[in-house]
Amino acid sequence: MGEGPLNSTRKQNAALSFDRAARLYDTAAGVQHAVGHRLAERIERLDLPVRPMVLEIGCGTGLFTRAALGRVEPSLWLATDISPAMVIHGRERFRFHERVLFACMDGEAPAAVPGFDLVCANLAVQWFDDLAGALERLVRLIRAGGWLAFTTLAAGTFAEWVDIHRRLGLVAGTPAYPDQAGLARQLPPGGWGNVTEEVLSHVYPDAHAFVAALKTIGAHTTDRPPLAPGAFRQVLRSFGVGRPVTVSYHIAYGLWRKQSNGER
Repeated sequence: MGEGPLNSTRKQNAALSFDRAARLYDTAAGVQHAVGHRLAERIERLDLPVRPMVLEIGCGTGLFTRAALGRVEPSLWLATDISPAMVIHGRERFRFHERVLFACMDGEAPAAVPGFDLVCANLAVQWFDDLAGALERLVRLIRAGGWLAFTTLAAGTFAEWVDIHRRLGLVAGTPAYPDQAGLARQLPPGGWGNVTEEVLSHVYPDAHAFVAALKTIGAHTTDRPPLAPGAFRQVLRSFGVGRPVTVSYHIAYGLWRKQSNGER
């Protein structure tokens, strides 16, 4: 585990939230599940060895792990997460899969030996304090010619929720996610890649269900102080109580390949 800024209060709070959410995480992780399948499809098309060595960052309970294993047959899949409770659930889910190992690790301070053919992360790197620095540390673990593949949330995510706050003269507690170009600029040197984006619309039964889903998956952690109860109730009423609400997720897909030995 790292020291200093890598162990920020925000990250510690996120780890605790995911610990508390581990038991019910799968019931509310519909977006994570859908995006994980899309990332797995992209990974399947990569030029990987027949039995690659894979490191997964932010594995949660193993939803993406399961999706990817349907398309990639690894010699070893090391699934890691900052939340001990998530690791325990994932380890139990894959207890009969001898090539899948789980470990508790901070993805920003990876304690692993280099030599992986693929480092991947599904909707995890948005929790990093220093994305560019973290990606540079992660790609040190990738062999020449190997791949980095990740998804993250981009600018525009939760736009409907943010807009309701703005109309009421309030500020939503959601993070300021980077845009596609900003994410592309944070790809590490020593290789080449790109960032693409798509928008997924997810319908929740109502505003309460949306907020409950964020809490269930541990994704409600914010640096901002919470709204006063009365203001929060006003936001919920304005967003939609007792009727379906649609929330936009702007999903960025990052693919990057480490240059092979001898390439310039």
